[in-house]
Amino acid sequence: MMRSVQRILAVFESFSSDRSSLTLQDIADRIELPKSTTFRIVQSLEKAGYLVRLEQQYCLSFRFTRLAGLVKSTLGIREIARPVLQELAEQTEETVSIHAVSDRNRVCLDSVTTSSAPLRAVVQAGEQIPLLVGSASKVLMAYMPKAQLTPLVKNVAKATKRTNGAVLEEFAMIREQGYAVSHGERLLGISAISVPIKDVNQEVHYCLSVGAPTVRMNMNEKEFIELAVKGAEVISRQFGGEVALPAPTSD
Repeated sequence: MMRSVQRILAVFESFSSDRSSLTLQDIADRIELPKSTTFRIVQSLEKAGYLVRLEQQYCLSFRFTRLAGLVKSTLGIREIARPVLQELAEQTEETVSIHAVSDRNRVCLDSVTTSSAPLRAVVQAGEQIPLLVGSASKVLMAYMPKAQLTPLVKNVAKATKRTNGAVLEEFAMIREQGYAVSHGERLLGISAISVPIKDVNQEVHYCLSVGAPTVRMNMNEKEFIELAVKGAEVISRQFGGEVALPAPTSD
């Protein structure tokens, strides 16, 4: 059952704004399944009214427009992210939060912690921090449009005693690897991992963060990065962002 669902979703995810119609071979190549298997899936979706065949190509039907209209207009990032924050907090036993840009600050929109340890990262919803240092600030700035970012780079360079070029290089590295890590940049002894959340326009206005005492983060950094990336991908998909789905298994 799960394999069938993955295959159907993979077909839908094959389409994009620049490739709104695809041949059967195109779809087979994108979902990495044999053409015969792909044909059976595509034929079923066509009969169900989700795909339309135009000569030798397929495109998504207007049925998706009707479904899109059923999405709650008030559904926001906090409602979407909350279950993921809760699950990630339970998995890491650390503080998990979500952040957005507010003028020249970043603001915490929501925070969850399940840890009862006396030493833990504390982040309060509504807390505002200048966009200078820390993994969340760096992720949010790394994905900013150039016009919005340029006035901030000089402040970051001055605060961190680096050149503008060095700051921009770090932002480029963050975009390439898809996350940022900081150790004691904002608060001594506290580390954090932050991952971008993409919306329907592939823009980044929010990020997911896992915060922990540096001593515990050092022991679990690789695992926490993997969990944070997966969590941000779940939120991004539900928020409309284009994020790769797990490859469907072949016959």
